[in-house]
Amino acid sequence: MVTVTAENACLFTQIVSLMFSTGMCFFPEKMMEAYKGEIFSGEGKTLFIYFFGIMGIMMAHGAMVNATMRLPTAKKAARGVCCLGNAVAWGFFIILDGQLTFNLRIPGMINDLPSALPKDGMIANLVIFAVIAGVNYLGWKEAGSPMPNTSSLVPSGILATPLKLIIVDALFWGVGACFAPSMMMDQYLPGVMGKAGKSQEMIWVILERIGVNSLLSAITTIMTLSAVPGDADTNYRITRSYIYRNFIMLGFISRDNVIKSCTGWSFPLQVTNFVQAMGITFYAASQLGAIGITIKKGKSA
Repeated sequence: MVTVTAENACLFTQIVSLMFSTGMCFFPEKMMEAYKGEIFSGEGKTLFIYFFGIMGIMMAHGAMVNATMRLPTAKKAARGVCCLGNAVAWGFFIILDGQLTFNLRIPGMINDLPSALPKDGMIANLVIFAVIAGVNYLGWKEAGSPMPNTSSLVPSGILATPLKLIIVDALFWGVGACFAPSMMMDQYLPGVMGKAGKSQEMIWVILERIGVNSLLSAITTIMTLSAVPGDADTNYRITRSYIYRNFIMLGFISRDNVIKSCTGWSFPLQVTNFVQAMGITFYAASQLGAIGITIKKGKSA
């Protein structure tokens, strides 16, 4: 019998998350074709690709976290709880997409499968999600079934303040996109959804999942940090992963000027969005860079 280690579970999650991210960010239409989904046109296509890309960045961040937590130098308890967080997050997406696929209708969530996405594609997703959740559960068990420390859920120790800001920011976007998507669209891209045509259903689903992903990312972060409260190594790894993600996101939103020029969309909160993202990222990166570290001499590449 093959034993699934926590290291291998994180590696597996890293690879699958990166594959999803690559498709969403760089090959959105090819990914839709693979799912036998509908290819949109006009402004609906532009808006779909825009939000699909944001979801791709969220998936890339999941790959980054697992890439660093799988390493043998990471704390065993933190790695184990990271696996638990992965299992919970992917398990939640099984519930979320399962009710959409089989019309189970969870109150407060989008319940109707978009016409652009065939049911077979969603079933394939559910199988992939179940495998990831199962592998991470086994990895968590192999690590000794560590649990988050519920008395230390607030980040502490080195880099605690940047981590608190990062978590609050993730919760802000998560709550907005998940529970008030119409309000967010009216504030950030007023009038654009009305021009999206047949892609509207798909975009609302993606936006909801961006919100859920942001919330689950914050929860997994809190869980992982609390497994080893105040641990400098774990705080460093998690902070670094968010800085990587945020720099990618800053590059992403820099394209808003091109989109504005080509489509006429207004982006009224463009400056506010930039200041919020850049401010948190610059502060976190400055604090990370101020830490004195020693790099061990390794083998030549």
